[in-house]
Amino acid sequence: MKKTRYRWAILAVQFAIVAIVLAFVGKTAYDVWPRMAGLKWHLSPGLLVAAVLAGIATQVLLIAGWRLALRLVGADVPWAGAMTSQLLGQLAKYVPGKLLTLIGKGYLAARAGASESQAVLAMFVEAATQVTTSLAVGAAYIVIAAPSERRLLPVAGGVVVLSIAVLHPAVLPRAVGFALSLMGRTPVPLRYELRAVAPLALCDLAFWGVTGLGVWLLAKGLGLGVAIVPITAGYCLSWAAGFLSFIFPGGLGVREIAFARLLGASVDLGSAWSLALASRGWILLPELLGAAFVWVYRTTQKTQVAAQAPSPEAEGAREPPQKR
Repeated sequence: MKKTRYRWAILAVQFAIVAIVLAFVGKTAYDVWPRMAGLKWHLSPGLLVAAVLAGIATQVLLIAGWRLALRLVGADVPWAGAMTSQLLGQLAKYVPGKLLTLIGKGYLAARAGASESQAVLAMFVEAATQVTTSLAVGAAYIVIAAPSERRLLPVAGGVVVLSIAVLHPAVLPRAVGFALSLMGRTPVPLRYELRAVAPLALCDLAFWGVTGLGVWLLAKGLGLGVAIVPITAGYCLSWAAGFLSFIFPGGLGVREIAFARLLGASVDLGSAWSLALASRGWILLPELLGAAFVWVYRTTQKTQVAAQAPSPEAEGAREPPQKR
């Protein structure tokens, strides 16, 4: 009973904090609404469609990265299994905390052929690589093009070093094994080489590049004059801020605040907040389309299996007549 109350108390605190942050985002958006409404919007349907296609491409890269992470820890999951576990499992991030993502994605990956320990380890490898590459892109931009934001470098550099340390084969498998033992699960010995993370890191860098391109196309499609380089770097840094804010569902609120703040150094406040809010819808649409595609795919597969299965009448016809 006490554990249940404790769990509900934590959940209530999480929802309260999320509500406060969302209220702050809403108030800020309300305050800058006159500037947003005063913008000269020029919708370009072709560019908006291209932005949606870029968003779909980011989901394909996430599936490829997830499969690489699984293969890195010894789980050779087919593309269909990687697609299902990624596109459906990621929707759990919109629940406060990251535990449901861990449970849902791990469960779906286990159904596709990975062990529970492999799925958990792959998720940590994937997350650490994404954080490392996103901060590396953002830090490079700060050093080269935004010296006024160099005060952020120590924080970004510290998280990058910590992510690399976490990725080390001598650290991560033991940490995952310890976590599984705390959960009452039996850990399985897992090994991998740090250099094997390179293909996953390259896939993540491609993901950030396509993401920056997609948000830039979104900005151009809305008539907002924002350069692609600050968009890409700002989105990378804001994504990392949202991801590391564990209690916020999908980084909701935190990512928008950080993105608008970072873009504010390059464009006016109205354009920065308009793009920050629009980018949330831009990434949510491909996620929903991906989940819908998986549902259609799985429904079609089940229908085909049911159609190929012999009917009871056919099975009865195949049975030889019994001797009297």
